[in-house]
Amino acid sequence: MRSILVTVDDTPSSVAARTLAAALARQTGASLRGMTGIELSDIDRVEAVPLGGAELAYHRLRHRQQQAAERRARVAGLPTAFQRSLAEQGLEAPCSVIETDVRGALLCEIQTCDLVVTGRDTEFHLEPGDGVAPLVEHLIARGGRPVVVTGPAAGTGPAMVAYDGSAPAAKALQMAVLLGLFGAPGRSGAAHVVSIHRDRAEASAVAARAGAFLALHGVEAKLEPGAAAGDPADFLMRRAAELGARLLVMGAFGHRGFREILFGSCTRRLFDAAPLPLFIYH
Repeated sequence: MRSILVTVDDTPSSVAARTLAAALARQTGASLRGMTGIELSDIDRVEAVPLGGAELAYHRLRHRQQQAAERRARVAGLPTAFQRSLAEQGLEAPCSVIETDVRGALLCEIQTCDLVVTGRDTEFHLEPGDGVAPLVEHLIARGGRPVVVTGPAAGTGPAMVAYDGSAPAAKALQMAVLLGLFGAPGRSGAAHVVSIHRDRAEASAVAARAGAFLALHGVEAKLEPGAAAGDPADFLMRRAAELGARLLVMGAFGHRGFREILFGSCTRRLFDAAPLPLFIYH
């Protein structure tokens, strides 16, 4: 890994993204740069106006314009704060600001890096939404690079691998290894592979394949095959909390159209609710 791009915002998940990106830069020796911005389409969007509601619409517009001014003021200070926080850790990193075509500009910048790290609520809009932001979905679907999506917190334990033997899971595991996300070869307790299947024997076989691949790259892994009832997302989040996992490596999966290929129900729940960083590669 030679280059990491991190989105810079002032939300708790974005602060966690900055912290993780700095740790990965120190771990791998990769360069680090930040990007922040403001998406002003909130101001220009058309809203339905009921009969006699022109005055209300005008006040809504003025409110959004005021939000934009406040947002610009906050964004203006983010690059300096970002660079100062990294300098305190002995790192140097530029940070640029986007004010037009945020999605397009980010996709162009992603082509020059190896890894993207972003808070799950990063959107750069005036009014943030809940759960994983559409901008983050866009970066995963269109960016062509692996992405780490952070929640507000992370542990200090092993990197946990959710492995089901599928092609997306295999691709994500390989990319995580090649980028050095498990640390230096031979690091004790670097990975914890969790495989869930209705048949425990099949779960064991799937976990063993992941373990064999990790061993080829000098990554020490503990294997945990099992048959779990209920939602896999609940099981994975519980195990991640019990292990104090610092990262969850997983593939995107689903079978009902393009959006579901990237964000099946289990993946969606993890993105929306898991507090730890999620590594995903489409």
